[in-house]
Amino acid sequence: MTNKRTLPLIAVMTMALATPVYAANDLTVPAVKEATVATPSAPQMPSTPASPSISANSSSSNSSSSNSGSSSSSSSSSTNGSGNSSSSSSTQANLNNRLVNVAGFDSAKQFTGYFANLKRAVAKGNLDAVAKRVSYPLAVNQADGKRRSILNEKQFLKEYSSIMTSKVRNALANQNVNDVFINYRGVMVGNGELWIGVVGGKPGIYAVNQ
Repeated sequence: MTNKRTLPLIAVMTMALATPVYAANDLTVPAVKEATVATPSAPQMPSTPASPSISANSSSSNSSSSNSGSSSSSSSSSTNGSGNSSSSSSTQANLNNRLVNVAGFDSAKQFTGYFANLKRAVAKGNLDAVAKRVSYPLAVNQADGKRRSILNEKQFLKEYSSIMTSKVRNALANQNVNDVFINYRGVMVGNGELWIGVVGGKPGIYAVNQ
């Protein structure tokens, strides 16, 4: 005979045995969806405004600006002209200073006056006038490398054509008085065909290079 109190216990045990047992591998974890982040759209570039139309008044204004620009240009040209003039004056002052302080002339006019008279005398073939503007003894370096000395006016006049060759005369004729080379030896004419310096207190040719 079965005890009535044991019936519920038997029923519970029976239910527990009837419940299926799951293996660890049988347990599935539901997939987690990745959070989706919305990508912001690229900003729209503003449209370029159309170029404004040029009115007649604007054209007039531009014309006036152009005219004023031309005036400024003219003014600038005038300024440049003044600048060139100032530069020229500065160059002349420097030349005058070197003639006195480097080459040893009493003044710039002493040289320029002498130089003008020498050029004129040679151009006209005035041998006596040329001879008076030479410092003796005159050193003559010939093209063949030989050197000779001209002791006085008489010898200079006698040998003039062999001293004042065409090369020497052309160098003198083509020399600009404002473009001479100056150093402590005096003034060089051409490429050294003539050297002029102060000898005995007065200017004169003291060397000829043929």
